[in-house]
Amino acid sequence: MSSCRELIEKEIDVIVNEFYQAQTSVEEIALLIGDADTLRRLHIAQKKYVLDLFTGSIDVDYVNNRLRIGLVHKRIGVEPKLYLSAVKTLKDIIQKALQRQIVEQGVLLTTFQALDKLLYFDITLVFDTYIRSLITEIETAKERVEEYARTLEVQVSDRTRQLGEKVSQLELAIATVKKLEGVIPICATCKKIRDDKESWQQLEKYISEHSEAMFSHGICPECYEKEMNEVTKLKQGKPKPGEL
Repeated sequence: MSSCRELIEKEIDVIVNEFYQAQTSVEEIALLIGDADTLRRLHIAQKKYVLDLFTGSIDVDYVNNRLRIGLVHKRIGVEPKLYLSAVKTLKDIIQKALQRQIVEQGVLLTTFQALDKLLYFDITLVFDTYIRSLITEIETAKERVEEYARTLEVQVSDRTRQLGEKVSQLELAIATVKKLEGVIPICATCKKIRDDKESWQQLEKYISEHSEAMFSHGICPECYEKEMNEVTKLKQGKPKPGEL
């Protein structure tokens, strides 16, 4: 491959121009490239890429450069199908350039085979980056889901605990609520009530002890009139009913 470098250098401008004419005719790629400044930078980078194919040296720098290409393509959103299509287009253009420069068919065939192997090697490196990047994204997404699940579990636990506390508070409140129910024995004359200990209590005291009710004493109109009549009779010296 290195023996063809000078031949490729003669054709490099034609190769890169033809390549990007083909690429920009694809709407998806044209949108990814964007403006003229980006296209100009891509021209420069593509020239270097093509010439590197014909250095005859595949070292650590070469491999790292291909891995970076994969990372860049993944970051800007170049789908694998677009990358493969671009490699096929570039290979066809380079082969046409070689055909213009190499007359001997045996040498041309050998160069084509070497080019195929090198481009396949590049594709392998780039796709390795694609795959690693996808695996990283999947693992990151998995970690986010697991973290969300852990957070949700804590929240559910907290809500369950809070609900339990509310239930306990409600049960305690229900247990402390005093209510009157059933048959209450009451004196027909004095209206005292008999409690569970067979003790007779004032109506007010009994109800206060067995409910949340409180008493505020007053006097109804009928009782007021009755009491006032009694007071009037006392003032007049009249005995109360039943007095002799």
